[in-house]
Amino acid sequence: MDRLFLQWLALLVPLCLALAPEPRASASEGVEEWFVLQLPVPAQAGGRPTVEEVGLASLRRKLVDGVEQVEWDLRFFGDDTRVSHVERWVEGRPRLSWREWRPRSGRSLSAELGSAGLALVESGQRQTLRTQLPVPEGVLFPIALLEATRAGTLGSGRVPWFDPLARQVEQLSLQVAFSPEPQPDSTGAPVLERRVQLVRDDGTLAAEWTFRGRELWNARWQAGGMLARRVRSEDWESRLARCGRALPVEPAGR
Repeated sequence: MDRLFLQWLALLVPLCLALAPEPRASASEGVEEWFVLQLPVPAQAGGRPTVEEVGLASLRRKLVDGVEQVEWDLRFFGDDTRVSHVERWVEGRPRLSWREWRPRSGRSLSAELGSAGLALVESGQRQTLRTQLPVPEGVLFPIALLEATRAGTLGSGRVPWFDPLARQVEQLSLQVAFSPEPQPDSTGAPVLERRVQLVRDDGTLAAEWTFRGRELWNARWQAGGMLARRVRSEDWESRLARCGRALPVEPAGR
């Protein structure tokens, strides 16, 4: 009976999440979540695997000039390396901006989804490349896909997404698993935990997101790669001085 109840609950929760009202961000306040970036450290002989903190991340949702905007901001300890991933939804035409800053180098990529496909503009230190990609129906940018799974509007199945690192569209298998027991959210309230995995056809992991209720708790990029672990805002701010210089980030589409 307990197993049947959990199976029923697993089907019901995404529907409840989809029907629950989504908090609206404002241009002045917005909604922000804070994370510490971690990388796995190989175990020494006879030791246990550990993790190393390598930077900070924040995920912000807000309105900019009346346009919904969501952005990942990643900053790394000890140098001026920073990554900004911004997505905006302008008049039904999703736009993506990816910017990387490193000492003496950098890269930017912009993508706009329209009726003719996906228009890409990539700029480096020496050249600018323009590309037009055909895309399947229903293709999503990464943060748009994250927010859809947060809201519970997507369940297990196939979904196409655009990978800004590979600069290509991939067909992914979306898999959702639920925790057997409720877990505490940031307020201590017991909620059901959902783990969403995006898996490529070759079996490798493209991304993994763990939610507690509507809160993003963990985010992983690639199999065995970097993990963003949720922390309180004061814990995030206490580590901020370890990052490099604060580099300006312009919103996408500007």
